Amino acid sequence: MKTCPKCQSEKIIPDVQIIDLAGHMLRLGVKVFEHPEALAFKGAHAAGLRSRMCGECGYVELYVENPQELYSAYLAGTREQQE
Repeated sequence: MKTCPKCQSEKIIPDVQIIDLAGHMLRLGVKVFEHPEALAFKGAHAAGLRSRMCGECGYVELYVENPQELYSAYLAGTREQQE
């Protein structure tokens, strides 16, 4: 991202850390399941989140580190449901 999508500023800070109010660093992530309806062996695929912040307006964006892997897992699960 070269400019902020909200205010178009170029004052972007990459890889800002997300912390809780007590000051502890948090490692945020997302998880996608190939078989969400399964009781076990759901085929979990996880990814960390990265963040960027605008130094002008304070807008923060989160990005998944491996979106292609997660989307492939999602598609695998939807294909199996259709069969």
